Amino acid sequence: MRHYDPTFSEFSYGFREGRGARDAIAQTSAYIKEGRNWIVEMDLEKFFDTVNHDRLMSRLERDIKDRMLLRLIRRYLRTGILENGLISARTEGTPQGSPLSPILSLIVLDELDKYLEKRGIAFYRYADDCNLYMKSQKAGERAFENTTRFIEETLKLRVNRSKSGVFRPSKTKFLGYTFVGTTGAPRAHKTSLTRLKD
Repeated sequence: MRHYDPTFSEFSYGFREGRGARDAIAQTSAYIKEGRNWIVEMDLEKFFDTVNHDRLMSRLERDIKDRMLLRLIRRYLRTGILENGLISARTEGTPQGSPLSPILSLIVLDELDKYLEKRGIAFYRYADDCNLYMKSQKAGERAFENTTRFIEETLKLRVNRSKSGVFRPSKTKFLGYTFVGTTGAPRAHKTSLTRLKD
């Protein structure tokens, strides 16, 4: 992780030392105060279950020269899935519950960060939750289409269109919060409050 972390985007917050949910929420508020009042929510469908093994290994091979380590990671990725007492082979995705999966997810999604940075798009990403911040609905719709194409065609991941789209800050939900008007002040989302009361 120490090898990769300095190369990651400053707008990537999840699973990284010294960064957390509060930082991501503060960044969201700052974007809204700047006048970026349209939020593009990109929901990655079953991200940890759909990571493309070949793309991930190709990315790792650029930086890791230890062939034994690469073989070990490949074996880890192929760890079978136990369902109904039977083990089936894993052809995509990363095993969840291991400390290695979050690190691999950061490496996979760093390509998305670099894509957004290259295009000058304001964004934040917390693990597999990614929002883009735009100044108009039209710009948001264009960014949504282009980013969806990159995610699906280049990264070989899937965007959940039923949970993704272009919204006003008060209609979004990020890490349990929604955001008020042009001030960008965070407020607990009603579903989060309901869960807390329950």
